[in-house]
Formats: sequence, structure tokens, C-alpha cells
Amino acid sequence: MVQAAVIGLGKIGLMYDIVSSEGRPGTHALAYHLHPEIDFAAAVGVRREQGEHLAKLAPEAAFYLNTEEMLSRHKPDIVSICTPAHVRYDLIKSVLEQSSAPVLFCEKPVARSIEEARRISALMAAHKGRMLIPNLSRRWNEGTENVRARIADRSFGTLKKMHLRYTRGIYNSGAHLFDLVRYFAGTIDEVQVIGQVPTSLDEQGDWTYRFLFKAGGGRISGFAEAFDDRDDYYIFEMDLFFDRGKIEIRDSGDVIRYFGVEEHPHLKPLHLLRLDREDEGMLAKSNNMQNAVAHLVDVLVRKAQPVCALEDATYPLYVAEALIRSNDNGGIGVPVGETKTRSI
Repeated sequence: MVQAAVIGLGKIGLMYDIVSSEGRPGTHALAYHLHPEIDFAAAVGVRREQGEHLAKLAPEAAFYLNTEEMLSRHKPDIVSICTPAHVRYDLIKSVLEQSSAPVLFCEKPVARSIEEARRISALMAAHKGRMLIPNLSRRWNEGTENVRARIADRSFGTLKKMHLRYTRGIYNSGAHLFDLVRYFAGTIDEVQVIGQVPTSLDEQGDWTYRFLFKAGGGRISGFAEAFDDRDDYYIFEMDLFFDRGKIEIRDSGDVIRYFGVEEHPHLKPLHLLRLDREDEGMLAKSNNMQNAVAHLVDVLVRKAQPVCALEDATYPLYVAEALIRSNDNGGIGVPVGETKTRSI
């Protein structure tokens, strides 16, 4: 059995599954509790009532208010880090020094800045044989893999344009948005902010921008539209335009539509889009958290290669900072070097 522990029993660590009645895991705690190859040994929280909730959801897991005490009493193979980002570096350092856990499964953002991400990278490099796997959750979904496969096999020809729609910050939703662009199309090469939209995360300094971008070595052009989740609604969507079709990702990936092309009946020799396939309910059919935990087991037990690495979680920080520079400089910026992402 693989032994797991969770540090941080807030929303993604535990509480989403306490308040939700969906019946499928949305948290680290419930996903570990349900996996047949995992011994969910322990969890660390900051309030005793979190321990009471944990006992109802996963009575096998011991509750602690102190990380050092938990690590002194257990030898987990996986440690989930679900705490706020401002304690990320010190906590990762503590877990590496006080345990031999080969896998740290870390919520995003992994770091608050590029400099802190570099420090974490250096820390991991100093502990050979240990790995940090970030939870860029959309990578675990079958729908995401299907889209990536269709791009790779050129089912609809060459990817040429991307339209994005999102809210809630360049560090929050942006982490997933920028990662998916890179996962599908390659590195974002340059960005240009054309406006800022207020959202519920402004009070945390996580700004939300409308912007133009280029990706994949400049081959792919894109536009990101931002929405105010307070007055409008939460939205996370992508449209991928090919020379022989289109893919639409709707409802945070729950619905994916694939369009081919056919001859236009009235405007020959032009073509029009034709719906070939629609996949609905992908978030229920392919549960992201459940898939992520199953992947961690595969990495540990069956030596699978991690789908997501620290580098992948660091990359969105470079895009976010390029966007901030573009906004501050009125669209004029300088290359940021190693990421090949710059503001223009």
C-alpha cells in the first residue's frame, strides 16, 4: 500500500467534499480515502473542527495540528501540500527535511513569484530522488488528453488560432489557462494587454486582463477575453481553430465539441463547420482529482513518468508577470529570457 498524508484541510484539502453532495472526490482527502491502493494515514489542519470533519469523511486518517508531529509519527510516500501559497517554500523545505516522502503533490500556485519558484526548484534539486508534482488539475482529465491527441494527429489540420474566455485572475484561473495553451500549442511567446477587468480576486492583487498573444513560435495567434465573475458569471472556455475544423471546450472542460468542415451548400467553393462529435459530462466521467491520485500511485508503484512537473507550474508565473509588465508599460515590454515569453 502507498501511504498518503495531507497538509492543509481547507477547501481543496478537505472542505469541498464536506459541503458538496456531488458524490465524487473534489479534494485530496476524499480521493486518498477512496483509492484502493492508498492508506490515507494522516492529515494536518489548523482548527480542531477540521479534525471533526475529517473523522466523518475518512475516519482512518489521524488528525494533527502540527506538521512536525505528523511527520515524526508517519512515513508517507505522498504528501499533499494544500496550504496557502505564502507558506509554500518553508513547508516544502520542512517536508523534504523531516520526511523521506518521494512525492510531494502540491496545489497551485506552487510559488508566489518567479524568484520563489527558482528557490523551490533549487531545493528539489538538492534532494535527489524526490519529486514535486503540481496539481494543474485539467491535465488529469480524459477530455484534455483527447483534445491534445486530436491536435497531435492533425485530425483537423493545423492549429492556427485560439480564443480564450476566463475570470478570476492571472494567477488563479490563469495558471490553468496558460498551462493548457502550452499543453496544446506550445509556449506563449508574447503578450499584449488591451484592458483590465475587475473580478472578485482584485482584493488579493490577482488581476484579470484582456490580452492578445502568440504561441508555438509565433505560428498561432490568440485572444483572451476576461469577465467579471461578480457581475457576470464564472467562465473558463477555449476555442481552437484549425484550417480544417474547430474544437470548443465549454463549462471548464465538461463539454467538448469537435467540428470538421464540409462544402458550403450555397457559397461554393467555400466551406462551413460541421459538428462531428460532442462529449458531455467529462468532469463526471473523468474525475480530475481521482485521476490525479491514481496517477501518483502509477508513478510510485509502476514507475510511470509524471504528467506534470514543477517546471509546468512555474511557467504560468512567467506569463502572468509578462502580462503585468505589458499592462504597466502600455503594451511595451522586454523579453524575460528563459521562458521565451515577453510583453510587447
